[in-house]
Amino acid sequence: MATGEDKEKEALKVDWPGDGLKEDEQYQKLIDEMVKENVQLKEEIQKLEVELQEATKTTQLQEDIPETNLKFTSLESPENYRQFLNICCSFQMSSHIPYELQKGEALITFEEEEVAQHVIRMGKHHVQIEDVFVEIMAKPVPLKSGVRFQVHVEVSKTKINVTEIPDELPENQMRDKLELSFSKSRYGGGEVESVEYDRPARSAVITFVETGVADKILKKKDYPLYINQNCHRVVVSSYIETHLKKFQVFSGISKRTVLLTGLEDIDLMDEELVEDLVNIHFQREKNGGGEVDVVKCSLRQPHIAYFSRIGSWNHMKITVSVPKSLSMFDKNEFFFP
Repeated sequence: MATGEDKEKEALKVDWPGDGLKEDEQYQKLIDEMVKENVQLKEEIQKLEVELQEATKTTQLQEDIPETNLKFTSLESPENYRQFLNICCSFQMSSHIPYELQKGEALITFEEEEVAQHVIRMGKHHVQIEDVFVEIMAKPVPLKSGVRFQVHVEVSKTKINVTEIPDELPENQMRDKLELSFSKSRYGGGEVESVEYDRPARSAVITFVETGVADKILKKKDYPLYINQNCHRVVVSSYIETHLKKFQVFSGISKRTVLLTGLEDIDLMDEELVEDLVNIHFQREKNGGGEVDVVKCSLRQPHIAYFSRIGSWNHMKITVSVPKSLSMFDKNEFFFP
């Protein structure tokens, strides 16, 4: 007859394989959950990378600064007298805010903000397009965020940049050689105040004591630098400092421009004709309208409208251009608030 100890051993023998199988199943379940979580994390990372790329594209700015007459409005007290000698200017920059005008939509700008807001409050409008009345909905134009900032540029009258310096001397010796070379009046140089030499970049910033020396040297694009009786022509250029200030992210609503939807069923008609008929309808006071600045329709393909802030949201410039399927610009420019 089996004792109690023998029975316990027998029970352990029976239960042990089952417990191992259960642990294996738990481990496998845990591994499956981890794999699933890793897949989800990878998908999330990919999604965030795409969003980051899109955000980078929308914040990149590339603008040609137009020629314009400059007006000097005030004189600021500089930190030191040398700032009086430098040429300084600043630019206010604003990014274009893209708005995708879909097929069957239009943008209309009124001269008066009150008229635009009244048209939006009315909501539905029945516009006669030739012999058909089309129901159009008037809505505010939803705009994304944009950026604006100031670029301050200062051109020094006592400093110059020197590049393409040969790497033939130790750092201290090359600094002394540059000071000696640029102090020679026969080459247009003058008394040197300091030399900031960057050996890895093969460049330097030379500061002169007197004004006028930098201008004389910059009349030529290079300057002779003698090292061990060999003449090297180093490149000279203006020393320009650029500072970014007052960077702001802004958003708002275009107050004099209205989005019109409901034109999908007339995509075969001439866009210019439809624009004229929409213009005529909203010019009339009995239709709740008023004086119209401009109308732009998108009947057959989407367009991109670029808003840029001018002063305040009461006055904005917009360029309607770039059908999504084309790479060329429609050069019409419109002013929308």
